[in-house]
Amino acid sequence: MKKPKKNKKGKKKRQYRTPPSVRKKEKKFVWLNVLPDNIWVKAKRGETVLEALRDTDLDLEGDCGGLGKCGKCKIRVITSIGAPSPEESELLKKEELEAGVRLACRIVLKKNLVIHTELEDREVEFFQILKHGDLPEMRRDPLLESVSLTLPSPSLENPSSDFQRIRKALGPEYRDLSITYNCLSSIHDELRTNDYAGTAIIHKNCLLDWHYRKSTGGTFGIIFDMGTSTLVGKLINLEEGDEVAVASRYNSQRKYGSNIISRIQHVKENRDGLSRMQALLVRDLNIIIRNLVEAADVMPEDIFISVAAGNTTMQHFLLGIDPRSIAETPFTPIVTEGVTFNARDIGLNLNRNAILYIMPAKSGYIGGDLIGFILASKAAEQEEKIVLGMDFGTNGEIFLGNKRRIITCSAAAGPALEGEKITHGMIGKAGAIERFHFHENNLAYHVIGNIKPKGLCGSGLVDIVAILLHHGFIDTEGLLGPISEGGMNDFMESRLISNPESGVYDFLIASPDESFTGEPIYLQQTDIRELQLAKSAIAAGTNILLRTMGLEMTDVDTIYLAGALGNYVHPYSAMRIGLIPISDPEKISSLGNAASIGANMVLLSKYYWERATEITDSIENVELSNHPDFFDLFISEMDFHDLNLW
Repeated sequence: MKKPKKNKKGKKKRQYRTPPSVRKKEKKFVWLNVLPDNIWVKAKRGETVLEALRDTDLDLEGDCGGLGKCGKCKIRVITSIGAPSPEESELLKKEELEAGVRLACRIVLKKNLVIHTELEDREVEFFQILKHGDLPEMRRDPLLESVSLTLPSPSLENPSSDFQRIRKALGPEYRDLSITYNCLSSIHDELRTNDYAGTAIIHKNCLLDWHYRKSTGGTFGIIFDMGTSTLVGKLINLEEGDEVAVASRYNSQRKYGSNIISRIQHVKENRDGLSRMQALLVRDLNIIIRNLVEAADVMPEDIFISVAAGNTTMQHFLLGIDPRSIAETPFTPIVTEGVTFNARDIGLNLNRNAILYIMPAKSGYIGGDLIGFILASKAAEQEEKIVLGMDFGTNGEIFLGNKRRIITCSAAAGPALEGEKITHGMIGKAGAIERFHFHENNLAYHVIGNIKPKGLCGSGLVDIVAILLHHGFIDTEGLLGPISEGGMNDFMESRLISNPESGVYDFLIASPDESFTGEPIYLQQTDIRELQLAKSAIAAGTNILLRTMGLEMTDVDTIYLAGALGNYVHPYSAMRIGLIPISDPEKISSLGNAASIGANMVLLSKYYWERATEITDSIENVELSNHPDFFDLFISEMDFHDLNLW
């Protein structure tokens, strides 16, 4: 964006530069000056500050998508401004309001405004995004073939066309080989520049490209795990099957809400909402591509194929197709089949002939990411063993079964397990407490980034609630308070703080001296309730799958956990709060980033691409929203069980 023009000579210099003068016809716009980096944003009059910043690289915290409910999109307003809104008065402290702190989603731009945000500090912020998982043993047969050849030069004795000589060199099995227009138009120079040596890149008996690049050491594919909160990309050497580089970033769509429903609502309410969602996602994926090729010292032109897995809505966003019907009964997506396109048609900066594979989905809420999880678990290959798979997130996706029968469900858990809608909750980045333990009458914790704590992420929330349950400071109904007989643990008792506003207790996790911000970090009663809502939805879904299959937990041989929380949460803590069923801990293991493992299996094996479709067609999905037992089970699972696992 161009800098505003300087004030005319002779005019008195103001404390903050005024924006450039605007012509009469432009008065529908105002200028937003964002400090400390003096960034100028031209915004529509009547927009909120949050809306004005959405199309920029500035990213504010926030869980509610601008609805004024979470209180996290805090900014400091420098320009004079009127009284705070009712939502700001409720969500912000008195001292914050007195210091000019406001919520970006509540400030409507009626005039030029100067604000200050801490998002543009100079610290490098560390985000903990789950990227890895172990690829199971498998026979490699990539979706893309690459065959190195040296062709005989054309001569009077051998005047065959270039394409005929390529087909002949490849062998009789390629006699019906076709060719893309892009390849045909460039093959003359490619062959003659490189002495007729190179690599034939073939996809489904079609010559995509004639490739020559000695420095790369091979041809490459890329896989994307498109999560609601995080995006992960992996660069794969197709010849070796090795993972060459991994990159990740937070999903920029988060500025429109931390959950899929908020983003679909934005699409409903804005004519350009869908194109905006696609543009943000494609931009993020292209940044990941750029980081991958830089790390591996290759070129985007060396990447000929990509496989993308995500929930059904994320896959719709990538394709730029309308997901609105997913949020409405009967939750019908536009497409669930696995589809392939030219990656450039979507806007991905890969080889101009690169093919993009989108994983098949089962329903509006059982997407390609869960199909990838099932592939990674090898559950569909098990003859006798029963496998339970659980992927925790805003939607908890669960599957149960083996080769004979697999059933699935999606439980609307809400964002608490990702550290959102929690008073001092946060995503898994530097400053988030991810783990607690109680040792020698003292509560200790581990903070991502090894700095003072800023708040709690999902695994830390599960841990602290489990510890307080174990020591009796949370009862079976979820009420936080002192132990009735008292004196059992003076240290823990001293951390219970009576809250005069709510009339209940808070638990002090970190004092002002112990925290990064200089403000205390509490676990509040409302946080426990949010966790209860999340865990009861998942527990109810798990119980319904067991009932549908006619099984007990003792019949389950293996429990696989997937996703970030599944990787970092302590199994005992998860069992103690009822997030996962009580079971032998030896049966529980994490698959890490299971969606990307499944996508990698598809990339490296045509068999698993076909298997993904077969699994999708054969699995049975249980829709919890209209299941007759769901509500009763959900209510019964709200309480914590009275048990001792330690």
